[in-house]
Amino acid sequence: MNTPKRPMSPYMLGPYYKFQITSLLSILNRLTGVFMSMVTAPLLLCWLIALVSGEEAFNGLGNWLLSLPGRVVVAASVFCFSFHFLAGIRHLVWDAGWMMEMHQVRLSGWFTIAGSMLMSLIVLGAG
Repeated sequence: MNTPKRPMSPYMLGPYYKFQITSLLSILNRLTGVFMSMVTAPLLLCWLIALVSGEEAFNGLGNWLLSLPGRVVVAASVFCFSFHFLAGIRHLVWDAGWMMEMHQVRLSGWFTIAGSMLMSLIVLGAG
């Protein structure tokens, strides 16, 4: 009996499914959004509270932000914002009906990754 080839689930890892840049960008877009809403936004809120709480609270938060964990959180926040910003522009371009060919989608994905790294380096280098 000859059975037709059935489509396989894209979630099957291994030799059946090749991981693609579009998959990475989709996952990364969600992760950066979650990070910004669960870490960056509360950190900005803490900064505002420290700002109105007085010099001691503001300096305490500033000292933590200059520590190694604080610098990591700030760097991650800057990267997440940069990536989410550029990915949003990429989606707006698609909404306009531009750059919808697969090679253009992949190329814009690589530009999004490279651009977010470059923007992060510029912002973190300026600070």
